[in-house]
Amino acid sequence: MDVQQIDQNLISIAAFILLAARRLVLSWQSSIMLRKGERIVCYWSGDCETSQTVVVQKGKYVKRYKPHEVKERKNGFLVLTNERLVWLEQRGIFGKSYHALFEMPLEHLKGISMGGAIMKYVSITDAEGEQTFHLMGIGSRELDSFKQTVFEQVEARKRSLEEEKQKDRVHILLDFSFLKSYMEKGGLVLQTFKCPECGASVKFPDAGSQTVCGHCGANIYANDVFKKIKDLIG
Repeated sequence: MDVQQIDQNLISIAAFILLAARRLVLSWQSSIMLRKGERIVCYWSGDCETSQTVVVQKGKYVKRYKPHEVKERKNGFLVLTNERLVWLEQRGIFGKSYHALFEMPLEHLKGISMGGAIMKYVSITDAEGEQTFHLMGIGSRELDSFKQTVFEQVEARKRSLEEEKQKDRVHILLDFSFLKSYMEKGGLVLQTFKCPECGASVKFPDAGSQTVCGHCGANIYANDVFKKIKDLIG
């Protein structure tokens, strides 16, 4: 076999590996239902470690029951989007499938740390508890870079949510027209509403930041009406 033939074989092997890797990525990407405006930022392959306590029976003549912690590790991908962290568990040997077992909204993330003397693991915590991962290519040296990648998205997510809140407040204070649009998106159409002071029926205005009850003369602000409507729509 000459050098040219060897080079051609190596190119074919490399192309096959790249194609297989691309198919693998596409297969797990199709398992995530991305929301409007959501995009995948980064991902890491590895495993997720879970533990549960089981009761073990000991002793041949005198039976004793002792709690024992059992750990289990499942392969998959930890996926970071601009809104959340998602764990996709890999199942199957030949025909692999991926399943989103849990997700963590970025605004709820509390901390990231590393543990393990030899087998390093990444611990990610939120209000509901801790999730433990062994991620390929993430060790003590790479932890800071990993944390920076995640926390950049956390801060961006918090800013985005705050901007949305501020935008809602500004529109509500300006006029009732935004409030009508908001209700229509939620499938709610109101022609009248009750005065919060006397309970009389008040016609829903087309615009303006406030209106007046024709029965008791109370000022009714769009902001107050919005709070009640938001509870109905969710």
